[in-house]
Amino acid sequence: MDKNELIAVLEVLSLNRAVHFSAIIENDNLEINDLMELSFHHQKEIAFRAAWMLEHFLACKPEFFHSYIPDFLALLPRQKNPSAMRHYAKMVALMTDRKASEFYRQLVPDINFDSVIEILFIWLIDPKTLVAVKVHCMQSLANLSPHYDWIEEELMETIDHLTATESIAFFARAKMIKKQLKRVAR
Repeated sequence: MDKNELIAVLEVLSLNRAVHFSAIIENDNLEINDLMELSFHHQKEIAFRAAWMLEHFLACKPEFFHSYIPDFLALLPRQKNPSAMRHYAKMVALMTDRKASEFYRQLVPDINFDSVIEILFIWLIDPKTLVAVKVHCMQSLANLSPHYDWIEEELMETIDHLTATESIAFFARAKMIKKQLKRVAR
């Protein structure tokens, strides 16, 4: 499947067809790099659906996706589409989770996450960032705190600062993140 065919499919992709489409991608040896590129497409819906498919592969096919992690992380700071940002931030949270696939747990200690951490904090404090993106940013940063000891204090201060201005959904996740950080600190 070439990139134009992929765009045509992404234009009409729905959640019900997404699982079927992921099987097509695997069978046709579609380039994940094309999907990553399309997550920056000028049509927001195509970018969103491409990002959703990337998240699907990261979560469900780690043996297939893990080799693309360096490319994905290099692209993350360029993502500006709010809907795609949600998936990008969630992908970082999934791959850095302590219960992540062994493929990711082996990669994470060797990756320099400095630029990723920087963009996650930028997204977290930006008042224009959607709450769904912010909660995944918080989770990603909390997951990275065992590898970067300075994150815990910075994240706690940021959460405290944002709690007064953010929504109930943010507050609920912030409470869970604070508990996670306290467990890590012990």
